[in-house]
Amino acid sequence: MLSKKPIMNRTVLYKIFEFSSAHRLSSDKLTSEENWDIYDKCNNINGHGHDYYLEVGITGDIDPETGMTIELEEMDIKVNALLQQLNYKHLNKEVPYFKTTISTGENIIQFLWNELDKSFTNQQLYYLKLWETNNNYFELKR
Repeated sequence: MLSKKPIMNRTVLYKIFEFSSAHRLSSDKLTSEENWDIYDKCNNINGHGHDYYLEVGITGDIDPETGMTIELEEMDIKVNALLQQLNYKHLNKEVPYFKTTISTGENIIQFLWNELDKSFTNQQLYYLKLWETNNNYFELKR
C-alpha cells in the first residue's frame, strides 16, 4: 500500500515575473576604447533596454492548514515591490545601487537576490533565474 506521506515535506514554488529596464554597460576604470571592446553595442552612450523575465523559487515546508509552501499573493507582493524599483527605469541613472555598480546581468541578479533574501524569512529564497534575452540568462541558487 502506498503511503500518502511524502518522503520530504519541503517543496519549491517557482513563479515567473516580468519587468523592463534600460542600462548602459560601462566601467569608470576603463578607457572609452576598452569599454567599447568589452561591452560593444551595450556601451552605447544612450543605453539600451531589455524585457527581463525573472524566475523566482521559494522553498519551505508545506503548511498543513493550507497545503501550500507560501501564499501566492504574499510572493507576488514581495517580488513586485522590488521589481517596481527597476521597472521602466534606466538602471544606471535611476537606481542608486547601479550608480556605483556596473549593471551587468550578473550584478542585476545579485542585487535582486540580496534584496529578495531580506523579504523572505528562514532562507525561503531558493532560486533565481534572470532572462536578459532569448539567448542568455543568469542563475543563482542557495
